[in-house]
Amino acid sequence: MQIVWKLKEAFIKDIVDEMPDPKPAYNTVGTFLKILETKGFVNRKKIGNTFMYAPSIEQKAYTKNFMHSFLGKYFEGSAEKLFSFMVQEKDLNIEQVENLMKKLKKDD
Repeated sequence: MQIVWKLKEAFIKDIVDEMPDPKPAYNTVGTFLKILETKGFVNRKKIGNTFMYAPSIEQKAYTKNFMHSFLGKYFEGSAEKLFSFMVQEKDLNIEQVENLMKKLKKDD
């Protein structure tokens, strides 16, 4: 999705070209794009004998959808439980948590 958002419209070849080495097979990328289309994240239109793909959801909306799903599946819908887990696993330190708190208070 990152590449599709970046390119805005792209053929599979364009997407593969943007991927890091070792590049996946053309057919593999095509399969992922079909899945993304089924889920409503990309649209495709036929051009000649191939398809052009474009995002059908903005990155922010996709991220929001993903995060709600992720929190629901793994942290009972609680961001607090996610942050607690991250602190316990040393993925976030107290200074980072304090910085996040300052940002949240600033946005209020």
